[in-house]
Amino acid sequence: MRNTILQIICFLLCTLFFYAAAAKALDFGQFVADIAKSPLLANIPPAVTGGLTIGTEVAAALLVALPRTRKAGLFLSTFLMLCFSLYMGILYFFYTNIPCSCGGILGQMGYPAHIVFNIAFTLLAFTGILLQHFSLSYPSTKTTGA
Repeated sequence: MRNTILQIICFLLCTLFFYAAAAKALDFGQFVADIAKSPLLANIPPAVTGGLTIGTEVAAALLVALPRTRKAGLFLSTFLMLCFSLYMGILYFFYTNIPCSCGGILGQMGYPAHIVFNIAFTLLAFTGILLQHFSLSYPSTKTTGA
């Protein structure tokens, strides 16, 4: 059961990160233009931030998808979702009229819904870390018949 839940979490994270990266890459010009409006990223060239964001999302998706790198992928996913949640929260509570730079349907969410969505995926990724840890720490209780 634990492994099945872990597989579902990894599938959801992989899907989220591939979708988000693809949506941003397909409309890279708009993505970079929106990043340029962020007061939190003012000192970093938007094309650099955009490229690193897309690359990191693809890396997280690939790491989570592969069993040998799943643990690293879950840690990266948790870190990314925590950073995205904090970023969105700071923009929402301390600034006005800053467009969301997320692509696709995620960019259409209002800030409160998007923050809740990000927090939910942060908790999901963290749950994946716990499930991965416990599935590796404890041997299976199944016994083989004699």
